Amino acid sequence: MGRNARWLVGLGSVLLVLGLAILIFKRSSRLRMVSLPAEEPAAVQADAPVRVQEAATVQAAIAQSEQAAELAPVATTATEWDGVVDRWTAAIAELHSIPPESPARVYAQRRLQTAIQNLAEAQQAAARQSTWAALPTLGSVIIDQQLSGYLSYLAVVGTPDILIVGSSRSLQGIDPAVLQQVLAEQGYPDLKVYNLSINGATVQVVNYLLQAVLTPEQLPKLIIWGGGARSFNSARLDQTFANLLDSPGYRAISAGVRPALAEPNRLLDPNLILSDLTAAGFLPIANQFEPADYYRRFPRVSGFYDTDYRPFSIQGVQTITLEHLVAFLQARGIELIFVNLPLSQDYLDSARLVYERQFQQFLQNQSQTDDWAVIDLLQQWPEQQTYFADPNHLNQTGAASVARLLGSAPEVLDAIERVRGVGE
Repeated sequence: MGRNARWLVGLGSVLLVLGLAILIFKRSSRLRMVSLPAEEPAAVQADAPVRVQEAATVQAAIAQSEQAAELAPVATTATEWDGVVDRWTAAIAELHSIPPESPARVYAQRRLQTAIQNLAEAQQAAARQSTWAALPTLGSVIIDQQLSGYLSYLAVVGTPDILIVGSSRSLQGIDPAVLQQVLAEQGYPDLKVYNLSINGATVQVVNYLLQAVLTPEQLPKLIIWGGGARSFNSARLDQTFANLLDSPGYRAISAGVRPALAEPNRLLDPNLILSDLTAAGFLPIANQFEPADYYRRFPRVSGFYDTDYRPFSIQGVQTITLEHLVAFLQARGIELIFVNLPLSQDYLDSARLVYERQFQQFLQNQSQTDDWAVIDLLQQWPEQQTYFADPNHLNQTGAASVARLLGSAPEVLDAIERVRGVGE
């Protein structure tokens, strides 16, 4: 075979192989094209717009958050802070709407945590710019704030049926919302409860608040007074009442001025406001008393050296004031129940227990003589440290438990029935 013939044979072989390759490629391509669906399944198609909407919702929340972050640094008035609160609230609502099965859920939840923290800060700032002073100061930040809060409550809700008074042990030791709920379960769904307790309130302070500061229309028909022996100790300086007597607010009341919220230009010092107070005047404390940790931070003081008890005397100015207060309340048909609030076993050492026993006996004798009720819870939970925030103050768990006890106590239910019988 000549050279030209061999060349033609080789070229033909190459062309044959190339043709077969092209044919195989085309067939395989057609097979691959047939194996792919012409369109996505209906479930995937339906899900796609949902995912797009969820992403848009998160973006809307981010936009609200950015607006809040821009407004917060320049906000100075209550109205401006309300605008910040509105935007954080809108952002939280958007983020909360992302369902658990969404791929955007984890991201949304992380942003949600930050938004909730920022909302709380904005709400506190708005509150600091919204609390009008009802009077010139009465010598105590908590008195000023509690009085303003109570007058605001009166303006919106009206006079409560039950008013809780007392010292800091009562302020954080009786939860009015829980008491109101328990009473509703007992068949009194329409009763309203407010906590007007004040740090350091002695008998003299409570008496002044009820007789001189509040008007008869602002008083309830049942008063629950929470506290303990220290508020009745006439042998020690009553510093809270001394500060009150020396205050501009005391002079204003003596001149005939009544507390009111009519002066929005007079604000409480925004740096001194207890923003954790609830709408019903209660101070919830979440801390749990752990002795080992507590006494690493604070010295353990024996009752023999506790200036709240030494010197100690039940008889004196506080007792005399109590008699005047009881007469005042009874003349107006107002029921009085005193609650001797719990103390931890760690706090009730042998020295303090002697004074507390004297006080318990005083309560029994005086209440029987003057016809008012006592609920003694002093050693209700001697070993239940989870109910205490510190050795002598309850936390919110303990406060709720006290409220549940009071809500079913015969003394409270009987007093409610007597008050209702008079009103009918």
